[in-house]
Amino acid sequence: MKLIYTLLFLTISIFSSAQFYLSSGYSLSLPKQEMKKNIRAVHSLALSGLYRLPGNMDRVQLGVDFGWGMYASTRKEQTFTFANGDITRTDVFYSSMVVQGGLQTRIDLLRNKIVTPYLSGKTGYTSFYSNIFVEDPHDPGGCAPLDQRNIIKDGTIYTGYGGGLQVDWSIFNRNSRKSRGWIDLTVNNIQGGNLNYINTKKLVDANNPPVNSDGKPLNITFINASTQQLHEHQVAEVYTSPLRMLELKISATFLLN
Repeated sequence: MKLIYTLLFLTISIFSSAQFYLSSGYSLSLPKQEMKKNIRAVHSLALSGLYRLPGNMDRVQLGVDFGWGMYASTRKEQTFTFANGDITRTDVFYSSMVVQGGLQTRIDLLRNKIVTPYLSGKTGYTSFYSNIFVEDPHDPGGCAPLDQRNIIKDGTIYTGYGGGLQVDWSIFNRNSRKSRGWIDLTVNNIQGGNLNYINTKKLVDANNPPVNSDGKPLNITFINASTQQLHEHQVAEVYTSPLRMLELKISATFLLN
């Protein structure tokens, strides 16, 4: 019983003196190399939590990092011509998102300063997925999409390295309490394995699909309301390339305890 009380006391002591930080903000990820040719920048909401190691290791912080973002949201009117001469015109909606989560670490180059430079590293898993929604034209004599939503999803392990600056809020307001809140500016180079994703920079025309393209066709299945015949039409291209991005992040950070 005495051992249990001793362990309980030590646990409470450690957590009462521990420093936990919560950050939330905005992240802009700029595609690089081959990926830059196919998709636009990823705009994300970012959330992270960090724990500062005690004692002589207090320059080091460990924690988790999450993000949810979007790199495409657009609509394109498509004309679908079928083998029997029927024509269907309808809107196709494209939306492409990125979700990532993992572990991160930071090493402060200075301690207890108004402006603190630091080094950062992270690793985790990122997932790219796209929804393609073909609006039902409601044409009794024409054709309608059999599968209105087609989801392309792929993911890879990523690593990142970089650095940043942590600016104490007291620099903007002398009346504010020092070391309770900060503005974080971070830059990370992100890289990972190959990913399959939709090319959103140049969406294809259903009646004139690209020729000699490096992308793979993504088809939508239609059904004729009268004959029940099935048809497939290309509405996008799927490209494959390594994950390469430059992440720029601005966050507000708070000391929780």
